[in-house]
Amino acid sequence: MHEFLVELVALIVPWTEAVGIAIVMWGVIEGLVKLLGRFRSLLDSAVQPILISRIRLAIGEKIALGLDFFLAGDIIQTIIIPSWESLAILGGIVIIRTIIAFFLNRDIKEFAEK
Repeated sequence: MHEFLVELVALIVPWTEAVGIAIVMWGVIEGLVKLLGRFRSLLDSAVQPILISRIRLAIGEKIALGLDFFLAGDIIQTIIIPSWESLAILGGIVIIRTIIAFFLNRDIKEFAEK
C-alpha cells in the first residue's frame, strides 16, 4: 500500500506544483499588462492611471495563491515521504507564505482605507 501511495504522490505533486507555477505566472502577466496600461494612461492625460498599489495587490494575491499550491504539494510529499530536506523546503515555503500574507493583508487594509 505504501508503494502505491508513493507512486500516487509522485504523480500528484508535480501537477500541484505546476498549478502553483501557472498561478504565479498569471500574476506576473497580469502585473505586466496593468503596468503597461499604466504607462499608456500616463501618456494620455485624459485617462486615470492604474494605481501601483492595485498592481502590487494583483501580483501579491497570485503569488500567495501559487505558494499555497506549492505548500500543498510539499505537505503531501512530506507526509508520504518524510525527509529532513523536504521538511526544510516545507518550512521555507511556510515562512515565505506567512510573510507575503502578512504584508499583502496590510496592503489590502491600507488600500481599503483610501
